[in-house]
Amino acid sequence: MKLKYPPCGALCEICKDFKRKKCEGCVETKGKPWFLKRFTKFDVCPIYECATNKKVSKCIDCKEFPCKKFLEWYNPRIGFFKSSLARVGSLFLRKKVGTKKWKEILVEYEGSEKRWE
Repeated sequence: MKLKYPPCGALCEICKDFKRKKCEGCVETKGKPWFLKRFTKFDVCPIYECATNKKVSKCIDCKEFPCKKFLEWYNPRIGFFKSSLARVGSLFLRKKVGTKKWKEILVEYEGSEKRWE
């Protein structure tokens, strides 16, 4: 299965590092965004790897979601990111409104150019 967007609920094109060409994106690098080796012990994002192994395009399509791996990756005491809530919400939104509308909403509310100035 070829992914078009990261399975975790992220939208790379609204990320400041993607916009600044510091990161090529999760899908484009096959789960190896620039920050992974710098801030974690992983060669490949465990969420990306899990989704591709299970052949799901987004984590919410997996019958085990939200699994321990997902929740721990987004647990600030254990993993790299601040919280799983934003990603879980993003995945539920994508499932409810569809990928096209999900993308529009994220770009509108989180991808504002003013946010990165």
